[in-house]
Amino acid sequence: MQVTIENPLCRVPVSMILDDSCPVVNLNHYWIRLRRRAGRSTNAVADDMPAEIPESFARRFGEWCGENGVKGKFSFVPMPGGLGTIDLGLPGHSKTKLDQWIRTAKEFIWPNFDFTPEMITHCKVVDLSDWMMTEEWEQSEWAEEPKPVEVLAPYIGAALRILHNIDIPAEGVTSPGAFARPDLEAYGEATLQAQKAVNDNPRPFFFCEVDEKGLPWPKLYSLDREKGECCAGIVAGTGDWFAGWEGNNRDAVHSPDMCITEDLRGGRIPQLVAAGCPAIMVSHWPGFYFEGEEVGFDIFKTVVARINQLPNILWMKTSEIAHYWMARAMVTITPTEDGRRISSPIACPNFTLRLSPAQAGDWRVNRAPLHPVAGSLKLSPGTWTEEAGDVLLCFDLGVGETSVRRAE
Repeated sequence: MQVTIENPLCRVPVSMILDDSCPVVNLNHYWIRLRRRAGRSTNAVADDMPAEIPESFARRFGEWCGENGVKGKFSFVPMPGGLGTIDLGLPGHSKTKLDQWIRTAKEFIWPNFDFTPEMITHCKVVDLSDWMMTEEWEQSEWAEEPKPVEVLAPYIGAALRILHNIDIPAEGVTSPGAFARPDLEAYGEATLQAQKAVNDNPRPFFFCEVDEKGLPWPKLYSLDREKGECCAGIVAGTGDWFAGWEGNNRDAVHSPDMCITEDLRGGRIPQLVAAGCPAIMVSHWPGFYFEGEEVGFDIFKTVVARINQLPNILWMKTSEIAHYWMARAMVTITPTEDGRRISSPIACPNFTLRLSPAQAGDWRVNRAPLHPVAGSLKLSPGTWTEEAGDVLLCFDLGVGETSVRRAE
C-alpha cells in the first residue's frame, strides 16, 4: 500500500497577494517623487496622484473578501516612503486616521489575510543606526547583489519589530521588488532568524518570486525536521493582471480573462488548478484603489466570482499554504502491523492522505473513528472516502506520533 500526501481536503489552494499596501499612505505618491529626486526614471506621474488611500476603502475590501471567502496576504509597509514609522506616526498624515486605518485592517482584513512588512520603506534603504534613508534602494541595489544573512536578518527584523509594536506579529515578509532575490537561501535563513527573534515564529514565509508560465510550487529553505523549523518561499502564478502597480495607468488595466475566462476553462487559474498547483494571484493596492475608481478591485471581484464556481478550490492564506507544504516535507510515514505511523514535528490542519490500494472500512486515527463521506469534495477533518480503489483520509495532524489504521 502506497501512501501519498494530497492537497488539503483534496482541493487546490487559491490565494491573493496584495503588495504596496500600507496604512493611510498611497505609497506610489511618495515612491515616484523620491525616484524623480534621485534622477531615476519612472513610467508614472505622481503630481495628481492622491497621497492617501482611505480607511473606508480598506473596510470595503476586507468586508467583501470576508463575504466571498477570499484569503491571502496583505502588505503593511512599516515606514512608507520613509515618512515615519507606522507605530509612531506619519508626518503629514493624521494620527487619528492612522490609528483608525490600523484598527479597520485588523478587524476586517487580518482575519483572512496574512500581514507582512514589505521591508522597511519600499523605497530607499534605511540605515538602522540612525533611521535615515541612504542613497541605495531596497528594490534596486539590494536586489542586484547578494546580501549576507548577517545583513539581511537585522534589516528584516527591524521591519517586523515595527509591526510588532502595533500588535501585529507578521506571519511572513514580502520583498519590495526583487529585494534579496540573488540569494534566496540567505533570504530564507535571514527571514527565519528574524521571525524567531521578533515573533517567536519558527515557520515563516517570504514572497519574492512570480512565475507566470510554469508551476509555481512553494519552495522550502533552512528546513530542520528535528526542530520543526523552516522558511517557505511563496511563488505567485500570475502577474499583476488587474490594474497595475501605479494606480493611475490605464494601459496597465487587464481583462479578468487573463486569470479565468467566463466559461471557467481559459486563463491562468484553471491551468494551475488542473495541475493541482497552488493558484496564487498578485496585485498592488494602488491599482486596486486606482485613484478612487477601484478599477483593480472591480476586476478582482469578477475573477473571484468565476473562481468560486470551480468545485475543487480552497481559499487559503499564504501562511496556511506554507505550513501545509512544510508539513509535507517534515512528516515521516512508516508501516506498522495494522496500518501506518506518522511522525511530525509540527501540527497541520486538514491533513489529507491517499492510501493506494486500500479497502473501505472502519478507518481510525489514534483510535478515533473517521466518518465516511460521499466523494473527495466532501472531505473535512475526521472523514474518509473511497476513490477508484483508493482510500482518502482527512484529519487534523498533531505534533508527535499519529496512528492510522483500519479496524478489523
